[in-house]
Amino acid sequence: MGIFSFRIFLILIPFLVACEKKQDKAALDVFSNAQLEQWNKNLSEIIIRDIFSPPVASRIYAYTNIAAYEALVPAYPHYQSLSGQLKDFEAVPKPQSGKEYYFPVASIKAFSSVCKKLTLVPENTESFEKAYLEHLQKIGIRKEVLENSLAYGEQVGQHVLAWAAKDYYLESRALTRHMLTAEPSKWQPTPPDYMPAVEPHWHTIRPFVMDSAAQCKPLSPTTFDSLASSKFYKEAQEVYQYSHQPDEEQILIARFWDDNPNVSYTKGHVTFFKQKLTPGGHWLSIASSVIEDKKLNIMQAAETYVLVSTALADGFISCWDAKYKYVHIRPETYIEKYIDQDWDPIIQTPPFPEFPSGHSVISAAAATTLTHLFGDNYAFTDSTQLVLGLPVRKFKSFYEASAEAGMSRLYGGIHFRPANEFGARQGKEVGALVTSRLKTRKNQSAARL
Repeated sequence: MGIFSFRIFLILIPFLVACEKKQDKAALDVFSNAQLEQWNKNLSEIIIRDIFSPPVASRIYAYTNIAAYEALVPAYPHYQSLSGQLKDFEAVPKPQSGKEYYFPVASIKAFSSVCKKLTLVPENTESFEKAYLEHLQKIGIRKEVLENSLAYGEQVGQHVLAWAAKDYYLESRALTRHMLTAEPSKWQPTPPDYMPAVEPHWHTIRPFVMDSAAQCKPLSPTTFDSLASSKFYKEAQEVYQYSHQPDEEQILIARFWDDNPNVSYTKGHVTFFKQKLTPGGHWLSIASSVIEDKKLNIMQAAETYVLVSTALADGFISCWDAKYKYVHIRPETYIEKYIDQDWDPIIQTPPFPEFPSGHSVISAAAATTLTHLFGDNYAFTDSTQLVLGLPVRKFKSFYEASAEAGMSRLYGGIHFRPANEFGARQGKEVGALVTSRLKTRKNQSAARL
């Protein structure tokens, strides 16, 4: 090479280096630490569009967050995989040695891959993923690192999907509908839509942590009786009085915790529907607010989401097992027949048996996991329902919030008191089981988040 050519080569080196996209690690970390929050919000938006029932939504939240957690673990030596801890969950593929990865990208890709498969319209997930990748490239990430990370995330996602495919969900789609009986104590479809019972075979879904769907059983509900002197009649009277003469605070609480994913409205001859968050989505929103408030990194966020979503999923399996064991009558049916034929609850009665209260079970389960992570007296503000025009609510602890969620069903006119109180006990048992069996850290004596 001549002297002139060598000088040109030296001049070009800085230019060529400048043309290569550099990886901005600091900016990537700042961006990535908020991404699991964003993707759980994305998933909630998709679930609302797809109108999944609360149990089905809880399954999706759990698998997506497990995938995200597992794809992050290789980058955090103090954390460990949940393989061998979750039922039938085998060891996750390991990253290839010699390759460079950015594991937060792998985590989001794993989440996205599972989300795309378990929801109804893959294009909804793809649009979020496209925006995510475009933002990554604007920040600056090397092509090889991006490709390695995306490939590993996809691998983890497919591993989780293969596990999910064996949980009996698909088989349960082909099972028969719930058969109604003429027994006066049993659940009947309620107005305005008189929909068939939702997910009568959810107890057949493989639990995530529980040994079986029936492991965490609630106490039995009060024996049905139509006599005005009976205990059951008095429980119905309590519901009637709360919703017949409610105060403004009780109405607000009922509406704040409604979380009915598909409420119908009729005007004249036209019926239309309004979609909202499920109860599980509401509690994951609470988890997100805590993650943001505590400024947790992406691994700590993944730990929070995986524990809460797993407790929610097993909570629904446990609750639905009991619901279709008792097939308990709803207050709306009982009160209209024995107390006041013109009575209506404040919020719409959902289409499944009354006992136990699903919201009470899953709220207590979620509160138990959040208390395990953040302590007994963690004060927080819940702004989940601002989007519906409802004001924020402030709580001194997660259990205070879960107790209010349970009482909201009594105020709203859709549950008797035992369904809330016994449901809360059941949910705490589920949550305690999850936090005792799932060891996210190699040193579980580590301080709370």
